[in-house]
Amino acid sequence: MGETASVSSSTTPQPAAREEPVNYGPPEEGIFKHISKFIPYFRDARNVLVFKLDVMLLAWMFLAGIMKEMDQSATTQAYVSGMRESLNLYGNELVEFNTFFSIGYALGLVPGQLIQTRFRPSIFLPLCEMSWGLLVLFTYKAPNAQTIFGLRFFLGLFSSAFWPSVVALIFNWYTPAELAVRVACFTVCDVAGAMFLGALQAALFRDMNGVHGYAGWQWLFLIAGAVTVGQGLIAFVTVPDSPSNTRALYLTENEKRLARERMGDSGVTTSKRIPAKLLRAKIRKLLVHPVTYFFLFSFAFSAWAHRANSYFVLYLESIKDAAGNRVYDTYHVNILPLGGYALQIVTNVGLNWLSDWKHWRWQISVFSAAAHGICLAVLCGWPSDHKVILAFYFLTYATNAGSPSLMAWMAEILRKEPEARSIIVAMTVTTVYVGHATIPLGAFRVADAPRYPIGFPLTTSFTVATILVQLGMLWWHRRHPEIADYGYEKPSNAHGSDEENPKLGDNETVVSGPDSKAAQVTGSREV
Repeated sequence: MGETASVSSSTTPQPAAREEPVNYGPPEEGIFKHISKFIPYFRDARNVLVFKLDVMLLAWMFLAGIMKEMDQSATTQAYVSGMRESLNLYGNELVEFNTFFSIGYALGLVPGQLIQTRFRPSIFLPLCEMSWGLLVLFTYKAPNAQTIFGLRFFLGLFSSAFWPSVVALIFNWYTPAELAVRVACFTVCDVAGAMFLGALQAALFRDMNGVHGYAGWQWLFLIAGAVTVGQGLIAFVTVPDSPSNTRALYLTENEKRLARERMGDSGVTTSKRIPAKLLRAKIRKLLVHPVTYFFLFSFAFSAWAHRANSYFVLYLESIKDAAGNRVYDTYHVNILPLGGYALQIVTNVGLNWLSDWKHWRWQISVFSAAAHGICLAVLCGWPSDHKVILAFYFLTYATNAGSPSLMAWMAEILRKEPEARSIIVAMTVTTVYVGHATIPLGAFRVADAPRYPIGFPLTTSFTVATILVQLGMLWWHRRHPEIADYGYEKPSNAHGSDEENPKLGDNETVVSGPDSKAAQVTGSREV
């Protein structure tokens, strides 16, 4: 077992004096006071706190993420369900709808995180969610494409704050041993949203078309927008800000103190309002820091590599039997990818639960990328048997599990830099979005479907690139383990390489400093 260095930090503020000690035993107030009498699990206040966070915060994140995915994709679903004919959209309008959304989204990502260094997320996020919900709702009355262009731009602008902000909330409230599986539970909401949207639009087109004079595609905007506004109202209650300044009504005073203590014991600095001068200094440092670019490029290469299965439906449409007839009709073309989505959800949550349990961050991320690369290499060769192609297409969904572990790894490395964590995630999502908007134009042209002689080799190279960059981050972190204890403010007497810390094992993370009393991540588990 590796040794844990214990050093003092001049950059980490001492915990404020508490009027009352934290109660770790059974809850003394609220409904859990009674539940704990029958369920032993809830006799530990820490278990009650995590349960409340999962039910209130994580569940809201998941449902709001589903609605965000639906809101973003509703225009495409509406376009193929009657909006094209209703508004005479026979040009390139659908592509332009997505372009205007992407412009707004890219412009809002980083500013949205900077705004939350001055304003509470519990106010900012609900207002953003309600705003984009209203924009979606009002799309049902859009008379022409030009109106939708404006609505889509502002939809992208207001919704851009959501994804990186939610990840930042997870970083602020969950300890390193809890991170990856929670991030995975949130990130699969995109997949769940895609699954649900198709089913909802089919039902609306069948059952609501013409009701009260509105077409089925108009009902999609009305319902999706109204539900999103409702989700925004709920967010005023569910978003707890940071442990350092939370006003969450569903947490008792003891649980708020416990939240601050357990994050401090894990060596994690949580978000709080800082002077503008200090924020500018932190931004300058993150812009030149190696971890920023190790994470940004490893995440971006991984995300771009996983675009390969976005064209699965085109392959299904292209499969023909010996007589030249399509093997799969339109119904099955739409249904078969749902199996891939379900597989992605199961493997994502399962592997990242393992990541938390064993503290396998880079191992899970690199393994997933390597497995994905093998699948893509097979598709590059394009086997003659369509069943083999089908099987490896499905496996590309199963190997999309590395990103949550990668984010958890970055959060552990920058555990002392909450502002940097959220801004780096926003920068990374911006980069990914730019790639998603440009790479398919040359790599996945419709004329090249379904073999994609450029797309599959390119995405295979992306998997190699993300593995190399992640191994580079592993090498750098082993030489600079002190960043987990001090953040960007490294004291002159801190050790700076793994040669000076010879007993630091492969899976060990140093957790020390004045706010790290008990938690030591040693070997593959937290003790």
